Amino acid sequence: MQEQKLHEREMNLLDYGKILWRRKIMLVILCTLSVVITMVVSLMLPKYYKSEAMILAVAPETGGLGAALSASPLAGAFAGPLGVLTSPADKILVLLKSRTVAEMIVRRFDLLRVFNADKWDGAKGAWKDPAKPPLLEDTVKKLGKKITAFKKSREGSITITVEWKDPKLAAQIANYYVVALAEFMKDKSVNTTVQIVDPAIPAERKSSPRIALNMAMAGILSLFVGVILALVLENAQKKQ
Repeated sequence: MQEQKLHEREMNLLDYGKILWRRKIMLVILCTLSVVITMVVSLMLPKYYKSEAMILAVAPETGGLGAALSASPLAGAFAGPLGVLTSPADKILVLLKSRTVAEMIVRRFDLLRVFNADKWDGAKGAWKDPAKPPLLEDTVKKLGKKITAFKKSREGSITITVEWKDPKLAAQIANYYVVALAEFMKDKSVNTTVQIVDPAIPAERKSSPRIALNMAMAGILSLFVGVILALVLENAQKKQ
């Protein structure tokens, strides 16, 4: 019984192989077109460069009740978003992601115009459509959600990653985050020290688009679609 099932399975696999072999030209054409089109589109996409700055948040030494509570098993019950028992890195992350710091970055580098270059008339020095200029709120959101990323390590360090089409500007923004952070901390009297571990430098290699990866993914996906299409066409031909 088992040998019969195994034989039937081998026959099914053999049948599928024959179907794919008969449709091999279609599969080759589909994969080739998919890979070539993906390559062309990827080459036309703007190049982005990623710069990273690493900082370390250090809390000042404390004693007395604060230290005693920090060592207590109940410390977690008293921790808050910016409370005494929150780790220094968590405090810094909250400040880095704040709208205030983002607005400082936007104004420092005139990102309202940089992010909306297609809407800016350089000859006239004004927006192409004065009635609908880009909003500061939208620029701040783009900076925080699409351009910049923050990552905290287990050791307490924070990496500020900025990805943009201009590698020099990406590095400048990443480094200025530290400056803006220091100013904001001073204004809010935040009792935490920030040390620069690694300043950001302009990237020499683009981070995207990843052309080889895109082509490989396109080839695999098109092959998968081609196999399904070949089986559907074969089944439709048999019914006729």
